[in-house]
Amino acid sequence: MSQHPKITTRLGLIMLALLPLWLASSSQAGPDTDPAAKAYHLAQARCHALDFAPHLAQNRPRWLACAEAMQRAYQLNPHQPQAPDILYRQGDLYAEMYQKFGEAGDLNTALNLYQQLASRFPQHPLAAESLFRSATLLSEDRHDPKAAAQTLTRLLASNPKPDLAKAANAMLNKLAQTPPAPQAARDEAQPPARPAAKPGEQAELTDIRPWSNKSCTRVVIETSAPVTFSSHLLKKTGDQPRRLYVNIKNCRLARRGQTAIPVKDGLLHQVRSAQFDPQTVRVVLDAQTISDYKISNLENPFRIVVDVKGTANATLPPLPSPPARENRAEVSPPTTAKPLLPLPKAPPATTSSLAQQLGLSIRRLVIDPGHGGKDPGAIGVGGLKEKDVVLKVAKKVARDIANQMGIQVLLTRSTDVFIPLEERTAIANTQGGDLFISIHANSSKSPKPHGIETYYLDLAGNDAEQGVAALENSASSHQVSDLQHILSSLMQNTKKDESARLAGIVQTRLVTDLGRSYPEITSHGVKKAPFVVLIGAQMPSILTEIAFVSNPLEARRLRDERYIQALADSITDGVVKYAASLSVAGCHPAVQVQRDLAASYQEPSSKSQKATPR
Repeated sequence: MSQHPKITTRLGLIMLALLPLWLASSSQAGPDTDPAAKAYHLAQARCHALDFAPHLAQNRPRWLACAEAMQRAYQLNPHQPQAPDILYRQGDLYAEMYQKFGEAGDLNTALNLYQQLASRFPQHPLAAESLFRSATLLSEDRHDPKAAAQTLTRLLASNPKPDLAKAANAMLNKLAQTPPAPQAARDEAQPPARPAAKPGEQAELTDIRPWSNKSCTRVVIETSAPVTFSSHLLKKTGDQPRRLYVNIKNCRLARRGQTAIPVKDGLLHQVRSAQFDPQTVRVVLDAQTISDYKISNLENPFRIVVDVKGTANATLPPLPSPPARENRAEVSPPTTAKPLLPLPKAPPATTSSLAQQLGLSIRRLVIDPGHGGKDPGAIGVGGLKEKDVVLKVAKKVARDIANQMGIQVLLTRSTDVFIPLEERTAIANTQGGDLFISIHANSSKSPKPHGIETYYLDLAGNDAEQGVAALENSASSHQVSDLQHILSSLMQNTKKDESARLAGIVQTRLVTDLGRSYPEITSHGVKKAPFVVLIGAQMPSILTEIAFVSNPLEARRLRDERYIQALADSITDGVVKYAASLSVAGCHPAVQVQRDLAASYQEPSSKSQKATPR
């Protein structure tokens, strides 16, 4: 028995020695001659060898060699079909290393790799699996239920398979019932949290989170306290690609934090950070291709948001078809989709939008229930919370649109959990959303104001619009004013125009449909304001304020399930009509579309005839 470890070790060494010959012969015998695929197979074999040599598996450098072999395979071609598998396997390796050797850095690396997979390949089946593993690590090893809940909510927003959705919901329920672990337990798995910097003290760079799609990458840099920063985009010199750097003043790196995060999405190669001097942290975005960037900051906690734009220099994997209806979790129950009613033909319109001319259609809708978790939103009459009302409406809208239109509908959150504003937009971008609708409820210091208004992203036209934006952005009016300086270049005119059209149609349906059954439905029209949750959206996007929770009548209605359903029906009706208007000219009645659009910019009278007031 005492000789078995030696025999096992010898067998493992023999296998490692024979691996190159085995791989060479297998590659000659098969059609696989891709260097990246070969490198992946070699990395797999290295990892499998640890299973045959348990004695070697106690050696951390052996594990690191496997992980580095996987990384080399990934770097050879970040867009290869095996790329998601490589990232997933890397994450597993570092997670196992953390379990074996207890190095907190291994846990951080595993979490970064799982999150990178979910951001880089959001439609791949392993994306949901990686988020679930990440949530498990955050809950059980890092003892951070808040971060685990956020990750699970992101997972549920991606419409995972029913069994995974069930497991995620079960974990969410367990987290809600579990008291936070003692600080000492959390400190074992991560560097101790640093309190907000006091005057004269340095802030700390606490996190860097990249989000990717094929035309834009968003990088969020979080610090423990507000900081000043500057940025500069270096010119391309020879074979050296362009680099964007951000200097963060009066800041230092978190202890044992990861200094380089691979992105490799065709726009960015990686994001790395270093202590440039005793008072300055420099974050460098190594570009693959980059044409422009925009940078801004958000509060509570302080975040620097960098949006990098360009054209990926490699073909990204195409989006798969929407999953089968039975895989759509709670937002898409297994029911037979109702086709859109055919509309009579009509002469083509004299003018049409760019989306109409291109014959664009809607495959995927992202619905964002505002606020959540620690952010209740507006508090209304009798303690009515905005976050609860809008979640109810959003779930019903998601279900009804999935049933009526047969498209995929995603929720940025399906439970009472906090999701940062910039990450809601990032979810819509990485999931390839064709429309983005954020649902909110308004509030006023006076109980008298009531009614409905719908916004699209643009410069605020007056103080009232800035006031609503300040409320939803949870920032002061001065900070909202600052946002306007970067807004014009953040948006494309085509997105703004389509957003305005969508806002108009949804606003009209809300006011008109509800007005048939409920008295005193007032329209405040279509407006524009710099909402953070809409900034950077790569699709037509709107924010609708469905009621005033501070108004006694509307607060009472918002507690009535029939009214909640009526709100959902009206929003659904607006999306259906907008989708119909995008059909190629001649397929649907352009005359009716033009009438809808004309009506969308008129405020229906609150004294119009109503049916059966409630």
